[in-house]
Amino acid sequence: MQWMLGRLSALALLTGLLSACVNHQILDQWPETVPDQRYFIEAYHQDELNQQRQSDVEYLNWVVRFYQGSELMVTGWNDITPAVLLDLEGDVLQQAQQKSHRLGLLISAEWAKDNDVRDIDSAMLSLWGSIMVAVQEPEMRLAAMDLISNDVEALLSNQLHASDISEQRYINRLGLDPDF
Repeated sequence: MQWMLGRLSALALLTGLLSACVNHQILDQWPETVPDQRYFIEAYHQDELNQQRQSDVEYLNWVVRFYQGSELMVTGWNDITPAVLLDLEGDVLQQAQQKSHRLGLLISAEWAKDNDVRDIDSAMLSLWGSIMVAVQEPEMRLAAMDLISNDVEALLSNQLHASDISEQRYINRLGLDPDF
């Protein structure tokens, strides 16, 4: 019986070590399709409350899921961005790329936090993604990105409450068809 407990303890230790190796792989093999890991490590270290609830590896894994998608959120930021940039050219395309990059950084750095700490949730991600993809006119897409960016910044600076983020807000402010 005692040898069995010893084997179970060894197996549990081995499983824990392997799990830690897999999780830390995200630190060593950062995907090229995700912005610089240092930005997110800095963002993680700026939130002490989140550090008490979530490890840096967990946080970084959620950042990667934001950009690449996952089984829970099939469409990632890297999937949405080409649809948003579709049919844009020249300076407008360059502006949209910069706005999309900055917006992705702001949203992902907050959304990747523990659910009890973050100010941006998955429902907001879904709403914002739907709006950016649904808007057909290039100028309106830029306006939608600007409005969403302003709302993200206002949320993060406590000038806007999460309950203010609604489909109706964007329908009204962007003049969208209610069935967008």
